[in-house]
Amino acid sequence: MKQLITAIAFFSVFTSIAQPAWQQRVDTKIDVTLNDKKHFLDAYEEITYTNNSPDTLNYLYLHLWPNAYKNDHTPFARQLDINGNTSFYYSKPADKGYIDSLQFMVDGQYTDYNNTDNAPDIARLELHKPLLPGHKIVITTPFRVKIPKVFSRMGHTRQAYYISQWFPKPAVYDSKGWHPISYLDQGEFISEYGSYDVSITLPENYVLLASGNCMDEKENLWLDSLSKLPLPTKKIAFNAPHIDSIPPSSPFLKTVHFHEDNIHDFAWFADKRWLVRKDTVHSPGNNQLVTAWVAFMPSYRQQWESATEYLKETVKHYGKWVGPYQYKTIKAVLGDLRAGGGMEYPTITVIDKASSAALRSVLVHEAGHNWFYGMLGSNERDHAWMDEGINTFYEQKTTRDLAKDTSATKASSGKKRKTGAESTIYFERAATHNDQAIDQTSANFEKLNYGIDVYYKTALALNWLEKYMGDTAFEQGMHDYYDTWHFHHPYPDDLRVCLQRHTALPLDWFFSDMLHTDKKIDFVITNTETGNEYTEVTVHNNTDMALPVHIKAYNNDSLITDAWSLPFKNDTSLSLPITTWNTMKVDDDIIPDGKPTNDVYRRYAIFHHFGVKVKPFFGLNLSDKDKLFIAPAAGYNQYDGIMAGLLFHNLTIPENRFRFALAPMYAFQSKALVGAGSVGYVWYPENLFKEIMLQADGKTFHDNETSVNLPSRLYGNYSKIAPSLNFTFNEHDPLSSVKRTLTIKGYSIMEQNIDFGTDSLSKPSLASQNKMYGLLRYQHRNDRTYNPFSYNVEGQLGADFAKISAEGNIRIDYNVKNKALYVRAFIGKFFPVNNDPTVYGRYELNASYTGLDDYLYDGTYFGRNAQNGVGAQQISMQEGGFKVPAFNNVDRSDNYMATINLETDLPLKKWPIRLFFDAGIIPNSNPTLTNPNSNTIMYDGGVEIHLIKNVVSVYIPIIMSSDFDNYIINNYGKKNLFARSVSFTMQLQNINWLKAPEKAIKMGVN
Repeated sequence: MKQLITAIAFFSVFTSIAQPAWQQRVDTKIDVTLNDKKHFLDAYEEITYTNNSPDTLNYLYLHLWPNAYKNDHTPFARQLDINGNTSFYYSKPADKGYIDSLQFMVDGQYTDYNNTDNAPDIARLELHKPLLPGHKIVITTPFRVKIPKVFSRMGHTRQAYYISQWFPKPAVYDSKGWHPISYLDQGEFISEYGSYDVSITLPENYVLLASGNCMDEKENLWLDSLSKLPLPTKKIAFNAPHIDSIPPSSPFLKTVHFHEDNIHDFAWFADKRWLVRKDTVHSPGNNQLVTAWVAFMPSYRQQWESATEYLKETVKHYGKWVGPYQYKTIKAVLGDLRAGGGMEYPTITVIDKASSAALRSVLVHEAGHNWFYGMLGSNERDHAWMDEGINTFYEQKTTRDLAKDTSATKASSGKKRKTGAESTIYFERAATHNDQAIDQTSANFEKLNYGIDVYYKTALALNWLEKYMGDTAFEQGMHDYYDTWHFHHPYPDDLRVCLQRHTALPLDWFFSDMLHTDKKIDFVITNTETGNEYTEVTVHNNTDMALPVHIKAYNNDSLITDAWSLPFKNDTSLSLPITTWNTMKVDDDIIPDGKPTNDVYRRYAIFHHFGVKVKPFFGLNLSDKDKLFIAPAAGYNQYDGIMAGLLFHNLTIPENRFRFALAPMYAFQSKALVGAGSVGYVWYPENLFKEIMLQADGKTFHDNETSVNLPSRLYGNYSKIAPSLNFTFNEHDPLSSVKRTLTIKGYSIMEQNIDFGTDSLSKPSLASQNKMYGLLRYQHRNDRTYNPFSYNVEGQLGADFAKISAEGNIRIDYNVKNKALYVRAFIGKFFPVNNDPTVYGRYELNASYTGLDDYLYDGTYFGRNAQNGVGAQQISMQEGGFKVPAFNNVDRSDNYMATINLETDLPLKKWPIRLFFDAGIIPNSNPTLTNPNSNTIMYDGGVEIHLIKNVVSVYIPIIMSSDFDNYIINNYGKKNLFARSVSFTMQLQNINWLKAPEKAIKMGVN
């Protein structure tokens, strides 16, 4: 009862908060001409700026957003660099864009403006006299825009034009002050409302669609006639170039006049190839007749033939759930876009060609922005969720309704959670503590998180809020929000007030906690007690903030009853009026619970939360049971031959904290059981370290063989167990490209070596020995887009040796995309524990690293101890990094080693060919060298063919120092000099399979 009284008091306070007070008004007139030969716009603009604020203004900020494309030092260009997009950086100067020829006048008097090299797309316009409250000024200027190629939203692809963010526009001034913002690819916009009156002159055979209403009867009749032409009936090959070829421009020009009131931007799109469709719909709430227009290229007919229907359904659904559509037209065009699948502008949206395969959801989303961005003009740069997140929530409601899919509210006990691909990625990011809080500036999001957290995490949270409030109360609150704030600039607290007016339930958990957390949501039913009339259910909240939970009770698969709690921390109890039931469930179809495997409480089970489901191959972790996946496993090496078995694992998305992958196999050549596996557990301490992983790796294979004096071949094997602790440092800055790790690892290795006896007639036997090693490694990586680098420092210790080493890598990018110089440097020092080189010799520093040198058995080799055949040609990029495979101590040092390895791309477009050169100082005082040489300078160089980046490469040496030359000739003959010098890498040791799902997600979406 006390909680209810508190909630009602909270409710009454919020209902007393004031409505919108004031905002500036900007009315804009533009006359613009398109030069489609040189890709320029020539224009003249008149802005009437009305100061409705209580403040006196001495200057205005203006956006000159075409200057974002001016050079590679603008905020837009820098953000592309951070996000790994190199298209603009490597573009030709002729493909960039800008705005110039500006001559501002205020009330007929020339005035100065200032901008900076760091932000050339923001200008400060000085006023000759203060602009008093309630007064207005008229600003005029000519301007010219060089239209860039499409790198983001504005641009052209040959003679197809996408003209947005293209004219000088005052920044928003509100109760929080000025909001001058640079154009960014990630992060959208806020502008002042007013009227737009725009006249566009261009060749008359362009199909032209724009914000607002076309005021020219002749143009409207022409578009209407185009919309009635029959679509091609023959199935057209997707994106057929002959169908979409661009016709010549007409020598005759037309001027088309557009007008609209109560909008905050104006965009237009023109293409000579477009087919046009038209339809009409009445908007719920005001019965406004809305004309829906779409324009698309012929080859996309099949994908776009229902596009007007999608626009109409958006008007109907958003009109019912949010508020009536206030304009006379709603439009969509097909085009080129490099900033998402689509981009919205008042009354019109452009959809990228690549999104046509999922056109319904994309078109509903972009058209829905006419509400959340169009009529409800929130500050998307600071609170992107109010635009993208709320709109995604309604997009999903609309597409579910169109598909007649109400499964999100009808999931039953034990069934798989209903979620889309993007929401699944959110759960993965949350499981690995890589997601971010929803309510923060757009520019602060990591690229992947901007798409996942802002859009889909928000939609999940709003679905939770809607069901918590109740559908009716939530809808009433959203109508209140729309009625109060359309054609204004609302902030999060304004939405909160409107929703709170329609419920007595506390909403602080959503607006103060859920929007500001990066914690994984996790509820678990810990206990139940069933009495004569009621069942008491105890729920524990593992998330460190007060949140409400929804519980469902089932008898078999039949839903009996459900209950909501008020927001709570730690534990709460709910009384359900039932005694007969067998399953209780946290409703994870409403609550974005990050651990569905503990959401079900099974009444009659020995372990109430335990459940395992065996599945083939791979899968998602979205149900209430833990998954055990079984898949075929296969392998090959020179000693075991072909190997086959089964892979048992629980590697899935979202990832488990406890992870394993075990692959026992049978080797058909050695006729023995072999295999490999890893087991790990992850903590996320969120302090000095972002992640700590305890891991144990093990494997056993054969690595030597003999048939001397034996009726059948004898194989020796090795077995390795290597526990490790891996610490990943917390960089705190989500945009940091730095990753720092510290690894502590131990090795227990059993080796079976072949003992050939004392004479040539002895039968060989196997002799086992056990070795222990320790390793400590610190690694620093900076995966910045240009010139990324890394370095690591490592120490190793064994019973017979110690050594320390440092390695550095840098990619020096050329001014050509995907071409670079790769530099690697290594320095190491070896410390023998005793004076017997026959004991410590195998541990010495190596110029070229082969299977024979891999005493830690970390690598994967076809022929680990092979000195002949293909297996002998395999090397790894370790220690000295030389490419010529060498054995018998020719390239080893028992002192120190310093090497440099160079690789360079060639200007051969997509050919995977590089040149390499290695050089090093490799002193050696070892008297047992088979080919002693006082010369301590060694080198090799040649051609590299890289087949799989950083994993598989083939090296063909052309030059090499005499040490290598003499070694190969003495051991294999001069005729084998070339063949024996060729090598290849297969760097599978760089892959940590227990982290493979996380890496796959990042690679798949970038």
